Amino acid sequence: MSFFRFHYRRLFSVGVAAGIFFSGMNFGTAAENENGFSQREVNDQAVMSLVWMQTSAEYRSLCYQAYNTALERVAMAVAHHRAGDKPLAIVLDVDETVLDNTPIEACYVDTEGVFNTKDWKEWCVAGRAEAMPGAADFLQAVDKLGVDIFYVTNRTEKSGTIKNFRAVNFPLADADHLLLKKTSSYKKPRFEKIADQYDVIVYMGDNAEDCLPEAYDKPFAERNDIVDRHRAEFGTKFIVLPNPDYGNWESSLAKDYWNLSPAQKNEARKKVLKKWVPGKDK
Repeated sequence: MSFFRFHYRRLFSVGVAAGIFFSGMNFGTAAENENGFSQREVNDQAVMSLVWMQTSAEYRSLCYQAYNTALERVAMAVAHHRAGDKPLAIVLDVDETVLDNTPIEACYVDTEGVFNTKDWKEWCVAGRAEAMPGAADFLQAVDKLGVDIFYVTNRTEKSGTIKNFRAVNFPLADADHLLLKKTSSYKKPRFEKIADQYDVIVYMGDNAEDCLPEAYDKPFAERNDIVDRHRAEFGTKFIVLPNPDYGNWESSLAKDYWNLSPAQKNEARKKVLKKWVPGKDK
């Protein structure tokens, strides 16, 4: 998804809590703490996922696996492409699909801070995100095969994103191939615009909606049903990158999730857990 896979998804996909629009790191209030659970504690639940994404060999392996699988599909499509057919393209999200934004996520750990548009814009303008493991090599290989690359993101910052792409050697880093969010995080209209002119080989993203727009803004059970119906297309038409830190999977846990208090978010997260208790089967 685009970080707007990222948090523009958090901000606009499901609903916006008023406090999210204020910048700064000290967002804790008496109301947030009255149930014994603070924003800081919610933020600290992300530590394991962020550490895993930033340090683990397993995360790197899954990235390489996704890009290798996608490149095989691209090479196969190029080999079977005929003169007169539509030109070939791939469509992919940006944030946590090819760019690593975990540093801006990690800045809220050990604080009462909440993700906000001011911080996110500053991060995008700075163009400091690193390429995910294998992303640059994959995109350069696709480009060398003569296949167009369309970055469909819910970011809104064009110049900083293009600067970032160029800094990490992503090809086709230009306004023609970067489809930013305009009014909606719903990507289907942008996908259709590309598909009108190109034969799209694969769709890639870290969010179900990056491949299946019909999953947009649905409860988690519906999202899972939609994915199940398309199970045969994963690894062929759809390639998903790992992101346990954030995404619409989280906002799908409860109605108006981003407007919930820290205590309510904690409750919603734990409510869906399946548990087995040792000793109960005796």
